[in-house]
Amino acid sequence: MARELTGENREEPPQKMQKIILRKAILTTTIAALLLGATACHHFRHVERDPALRMAGIFTDHMVLQRDQPLPVWGWAAPGRAVTVEVGPHSARTRTNRAGRWRLTLPALASRKGSLTMTVKAGRETIRIADILVGDVWLCSGQSNMEMSVSLSADGKAEIKAANHPNIRLFNVPRPIDPIAIDPQNDIVGQWQACSPETIPDFSAVGYYFGREIHQRTNVPIGLINSSYGGTIIETWTRQEEISRLPGMTERIAEAQDIHYDPALVPQDMTAKEKRAAKIHQANIKARADYKLAFKASVEPAAKSRQAFKEAEADDELARKMTNPGSDLRSWKTMQIPNKWGEAGLPDFRGMVWFRKTIDVPASWAGKNLVLRLDRVLEGDVTWFNGQRVGATAIADYYKPRVYSIPASLVKAGANTITVRAIDTYRSRGLSGKPDAMVLCVAGSEETDRIGLAGPWRYKPGVQLLAKLPFPHVDINHPTLLYNTMIHPLVPFAIRGITWYQGEQNNGDGMLYFDKMQALIQSWRNVFLRPDAPFYFVQIAPYRYGGGMERALPLLWEAQSAALDIPHTGMAVISDIGHVNWIHPSNKQDVGKRLALWALAKDYGQEDLVHSGPLYKSMAIEGSKIRLSFNHTGSGLASRDAKPLDWFEIAGKDGKFVKAQAVIDGNTILVSSDAIAKPTAARFAWDQEAVPNLINKEGLPAGPFRTHRP
Repeated sequence: MARELTGENREEPPQKMQKIILRKAILTTTIAALLLGATACHHFRHVERDPALRMAGIFTDHMVLQRDQPLPVWGWAAPGRAVTVEVGPHSARTRTNRAGRWRLTLPALASRKGSLTMTVKAGRETIRIADILVGDVWLCSGQSNMEMSVSLSADGKAEIKAANHPNIRLFNVPRPIDPIAIDPQNDIVGQWQACSPETIPDFSAVGYYFGREIHQRTNVPIGLINSSYGGTIIETWTRQEEISRLPGMTERIAEAQDIHYDPALVPQDMTAKEKRAAKIHQANIKARADYKLAFKASVEPAAKSRQAFKEAEADDELARKMTNPGSDLRSWKTMQIPNKWGEAGLPDFRGMVWFRKTIDVPASWAGKNLVLRLDRVLEGDVTWFNGQRVGATAIADYYKPRVYSIPASLVKAGANTITVRAIDTYRSRGLSGKPDAMVLCVAGSEETDRIGLAGPWRYKPGVQLLAKLPFPHVDINHPTLLYNTMIHPLVPFAIRGITWYQGEQNNGDGMLYFDKMQALIQSWRNVFLRPDAPFYFVQIAPYRYGGGMERALPLLWEAQSAALDIPHTGMAVISDIGHVNWIHPSNKQDVGKRLALWALAKDYGQEDLVHSGPLYKSMAIEGSKIRLSFNHTGSGLASRDAKPLDWFEIAGKDGKFVKAQAVIDGNTILVSSDAIAKPTAARFAWDQEAVPNLINKEGLPAGPFRTHRP
């Protein structure tokens, strides 16, 4: 984005500031903020705006404009200044208001080949935004499973290498740095980028695979806005006007307004509203100052640690030294395995740790093929036997049990050495599986000829990964906070639709989650001026929740399914591609594809496309059996593994469910049990660990359901 100044850039006469800004305390903190840097300041609502012409942060080079819709465009300039915007065949003119903000709406643009330039003029200032495509813009939002990057998805390295899609454009909405954001924020800092191996690694995997599927099937340019944040509840993403209508939300919103501040810096003659603004402003200025200093100090050490980590991973000489059975272990310490290394000698250590264990192998095993089982290594590992590499598992597949084959040529009688280079970039875990699942055994007789590996191992820390200072601590789960900071600054940018992947943090809400989804959808449709905007969401995967939440997940699934009654919504079922021990399944390709199927069928004219797995429609009692009917049966119902259908249950008048036999009959299913003569109800996959095998012949799984609610 180029900014040009023609002639002398005269400053406009100072304009009358808002009443609260005129107050001494606010003016003082404004000056302090300016000293910290204009970049931090001009994105905070209560700071006086730079009178120079500028665009909202969502408008940058390489952007995508939504086709076939009116196009709101906005920014800031000196108060009272005339502003003209030109793009393609269209132009429009407006004037800034007293606060220096301007907004206009351009006529719709049709999709076209090639790129456009947007020219924005105000007085003697000109901004040009280049390489603009006209296509479809999709907002991708939610918590960690939407945030999870392409680099951490299955086959991440191959996906990154192949990500040459210049007509897919990416925009990452930054996390908020304001510790308090109880009011909607006006702007963000970001940059549109063309999709390439250089730009895609840290982008949302689900968002990318969704957009790629649509682009490849339609050849329409696709803009993807990733606005996601791990560990978040749905309430924080919802506008106050809608979420406050739900029970208890008004009180929770009010909690965020209890700001700690220094009363001495707030004049006592201020009104309550003015004091509130002053407190917010003051808190933000201090937080920004503290953060800026700490962040600056953290950048260089973090970068050096990442480089050292990469070098250590590629250092063959280091690997030979650490895995050599005859190497000196006097500097190595001892740890009981399995264990989390953060709880056993290495607290808060993220990075690389070497583990070694010497096993006394019986003479009868010498020259035989062995199998090494380590259960899980969190997150990734490379494993050697007697100094020879025998296996490795990438971080993206960290939930998979390690099972490595040891060739007979490496096996000798007596002392044999196992070395594991464990990598954990998250929580200081390592070799932390189950003790009885860690064994060395003879191939073909694993149950009888085995040696347990649990017990003392030697360990030595490798390279520690230092984190670049994270954003200042924010209670991100206050209702409305992330709407205020990560959605509102985009409003009312023209979009085609929305994809949503969230729910894990709201497990336990039951049907209340339906009300929250309805509030979110209404909220976003209102602010983006799209009352019929498509909203496609993911029904979260099976997962083994603990802490008394073992029965909560089916109720959340039920609430998500109920959201399909909201017009222009669609649900991707992913019960078959998760893992009950891993809340972040790495197969994000199929998640994105299944969301895309809904969009292709509903928004891109591919009506004949089977876009969903079977979803429960109705039941009929037929003697001792119940007949279940479904929508989205495609070309027929089937079993994914060709085995009898599983996870069906049936109940009689007492409401007690028992396992049922289920048989496909045309496009329906007959369920029955010898224990139930007069059935009254049925349910399917009603368990947090259910990975059922019912699909349609297109391979899309059926969603969980029950025929009756208590």
